[in-house]
Amino acid sequence: MLAVDWLKQTWQSRAGVSCELVRAVSTLSDSALNTSTKQQSTSGCGSSPSVSDRSNQEPQPSEQPSTVPHAAEASALRRQRHEHDFAAPRSRSQHTCHRDPLSILKQTSPRHLSSQQHPHQHQLLRHYGYATPKEKFPMPPDVQAIVDDAIAAHAKIPVPHIPPPKPSPMLPDSHRVGCIAIKAGMTQEWDEHGVRVPLTVLWVDECEVVGVNTPERNGRWALQVGAGYTKQKSMALSRAGFFLTQGVPFKKKVHEWPVSQDAVLPIGTHITSAHYVPGQRVDVTGWTKFKGFQGVMKRWGFKGLPATRGVSLAHRSPGAIGGRQDPGKVWKGQKLPGHMGNERRTVQNCLVYKVDSARNLLYIRGQLPGPVGRFVFLRDAVRNTHEFRSKFAIPFPAFCGDPAAAPVAVYKTPKDPYLMYRAETDYFPINWKKGD
Repeated sequence: MLAVDWLKQTWQSRAGVSCELVRAVSTLSDSALNTSTKQQSTSGCGSSPSVSDRSNQEPQPSEQPSTVPHAAEASALRRQRHEHDFAAPRSRSQHTCHRDPLSILKQTSPRHLSSQQHPHQHQLLRHYGYATPKEKFPMPPDVQAIVDDAIAAHAKIPVPHIPPPKPSPMLPDSHRVGCIAIKAGMTQEWDEHGVRVPLTVLWVDECEVVGVNTPERNGRWALQVGAGYTKQKSMALSRAGFFLTQGVPFKKKVHEWPVSQDAVLPIGTHITSAHYVPGQRVDVTGWTKFKGFQGVMKRWGFKGLPATRGVSLAHRSPGAIGGRQDPGKVWKGQKLPGHMGNERRTVQNCLVYKVDSARNLLYIRGQLPGPVGRFVFLRDAVRNTHEFRSKFAIPFPAFCGDPAAAPVAVYKTPKDPYLMYRAETDYFPINWKKGD
């Protein structure tokens, strides 16, 4: 019975023993009770005493008190335990075999846990994903002072207050912020002279300033612009924390543009299609369409091998790609089959043909890189001079009015391409000499 007592004491003292161990203790105590009863019935010269003899016999004091409960008490305890376990339905966390790790932590502090004293508690905690924290030791005062000074020196410098934008003249060294747009597709229009103009439609979707970089904090003046919308669960925690700290909606695409100090905008300023005017030139950056793994004829425009004589099942192969022992290698940059498309490309000096501010649409003349639905970046053309920009009323530092109230603006071609055919013009006059 010493093993039974030890198991009962262990079950009362420790909180991590499973239900199977408790049931084993009950089974062991019941079997020990039955064995002791049989031994008492078979004792006494092989014959069992009568009821009268049992009543007349005086109880003899035993050397050690019996820890086995009476049969009636044991059955009552089993009945109570059975009613307590199965009478009322309980949740999984309330059962003994599925203990909550927080309850174990409250009963036994992790600081006093030891793998030798409580191996079952350590195993249960590791099952729930808990790691025992390491003990922290304080640093010496002189070392702590050095660490505090370093933290104070690298503290984040607050962003200066930036007033709302106001219309101002654009200087020769001024650089405005760009915008993020979505490629919506291509269309065409006819100008006032009847010339067909191919156009790429760009949609500026909720483009907004989400961050400001300063020379003190980042080394230069720059603006971080975000566009689109996405859910918080679709982004990393660090990225979501950036938007929550700035107090702006979650953006699907973010890009940064370096600007001059006079073109800095406060956080929350919206960049609409009215940021550009018809006639000005812009540089558009996008990613080309993804073509997958392609051969040399489609990827690099190779002619291919002959299609009739002398070639067997190698009509579209690249052919020879190097020498023999000299040079004994394939030169870097050799045009071979491989990944095609999905590369960053910039088209410069694109003409802004039409601006629909009410719908946030930009119509750019010509084709732009990328498939429909992908983001592109727009900025003022870097090749244009200040004199050329001054011809157009470009809003600086940004458009400050109501874009919904602005009318649709279309670029007017200054020169009629058919004017040269209206008059009879002799482009190759013959100068006759006298006497001919």
